[in-house]
Amino acid sequence: MFDEDIKFIRARELVDFFLEENALSPKNLFDVSERLTSGYLFRGQANKDWLLIPSAHRHADALRNYTPQPPSKGFSRDFSRKEYLLWHLHAELRAVQLFLESADKVGIKTPLDYNSLYLHQQLFDNLSSDDEADIKSDFPAPEFLSSMAMAQHYGVPTRLLDWTESPLIAAYFAAEKASSLTGEDREKSDFTVICLGTQLLRKVTSIKYVPAPRAYNRFLLAQRGAFTLISNANQFFLDNGSWPSIENAAANEREPRTIYFRPPLVRISLPATEADNLLRLLYRLDVSRLTIMPSLDIAAEHISYKKSLWPKG
Repeated sequence: MFDEDIKFIRARELVDFFLEENALSPKNLFDVSERLTSGYLFRGQANKDWLLIPSAHRHADALRNYTPQPPSKGFSRDFSRKEYLLWHLHAELRAVQLFLESADKVGIKTPLDYNSLYLHQQLFDNLSSDDEADIKSDFPAPEFLSSMAMAQHYGVPTRLLDWTESPLIAAYFAAEKASSLTGEDREKSDFTVICLGTQLLRKVTSIKYVPAPRAYNRFLLAQRGAFTLISNANQFFLDNGSWPSIENAAANEREPRTIYFRPPLVRISLPATEADNLLRLLYRLDVSRLTIMPSLDIAAEHISYKKSLWPKG
């Protein structure tokens, strides 16, 4: 599945890998002329075995706490796939809309636009009809992507998957849940940084890169965040009864004879026992909870953060 699957034993090896010249490093002007700094997106995951699948699609009740009408857990009992998909799409949009309205109520600037409620009406009508559903229209509509991206970044489950342009920020998120910061709930398996090359995005057309405006989202700016979207997820669900992952899309659409000048999909893992060591190294490179989530609340907790990583200081 992965073009390279690298396992390091020590935190220093992982940090050195991203700072030194290697197969992921830009080689010429074309590698650094695209929107991304190095031609790669990076994602940190606390468990090596987790699929690259967005939060709204990971389990049946993912939207339960975000909308008053979450989709039923079992479409096979009560609904056809088409009916379940209709309910799920409605729940995804409603969860984002309620988030935007709540933020607007207290004066927080968002992309809230009530006209966006009508952007997906044709798709809903097609799924509601007795005819074979035409679901070729974009979901979400391009005009709604900035709203969905903001909701995703603040914890509302959506069909967007979070990435960053910085491998060190991805390493932070990978290590955090396996570290002392999480207490007894820490993950105990290997954690991982996934490296996704833009050259793969050009070949696997269903995986869309979604840049989100950073001007009014300082966390997204600090984290150099971006998102991906699997554009044919609805059709995949109708065909298979499950939601697709990045791995599914890549396996189904990659041309095996294509030659890539740099590896397009790389997984780099590290034992959970190295999580604290990695966070200490990242702190020295100015990557910490405070720098990637700059706020007064996090500033107030900054000493506690450091005491967790240096308990004997």
